[in-house]
Amino acid sequence: MGLFDATFKIKDTDGKVLFKSNKVKSIKECVELAVKEKTNLEEANLAGVDLAGANLEGAELRGANLEGANLKNAILKGSNLIEADLKGVDLEKANLEKVDATDANFEGAVLAETNLAGANLYYANFKEANLAEARLEGTNLKGADLKDADFTDAIFSSDEIKNDCNLRSKGKEAVKKEADAAKIANAQAMIKAAMANKQK
Repeated sequence: MGLFDATFKIKDTDGKVLFKSNKVKSIKECVELAVKEKTNLEEANLAGVDLAGANLEGAELRGANLEGANLKNAILKGSNLIEADLKGVDLEKANLEKVDATDANFEGAVLAETNLAGANLYYANFKEANLAEARLEGTNLKGADLKDADFTDAIFSSDEIKNDCNLRSKGKEAVKKEADAAKIANAQAMIKAAMANKQK
């Protein structure tokens, strides 16, 4: 009989037990303990699990299924998320600084105010993801799918990278329409101002 009369297990996507403990009170604590003990959680099935505020710094989660999980305010600094499935995950205000998320799936994920500074997001999928006010200084987004992603007030290393991300998220036509609309609005304002001066 365990300390809390229950054994929590972390299984991979094939049902194989990767880690278990009867010294914890929740699956969140179980995952934190596994990470603390440097357990390899490659392909772990953590879909829908509540890991809000969890300390998972340096976690080995390559190919893990985290779809729909709650990772709000979680610490994943320096973790391996290569090819991980984070579709629809809540990562608001989480710390993903310097993670490697090459080929990871963040489709529809919430990453508002998330720290992604120095992260490797090479070829990751961010379709329809919310990255409003996210920190993206020094982040590698080469080849990433940014279609319909929201970068409102996100922080970038340079305006050039910011413009590139906005271009890739909205598409060239949408950006061109916005630029044309801005030009028209500016021209209308100038005409209005000129007419006002003429009437004086």
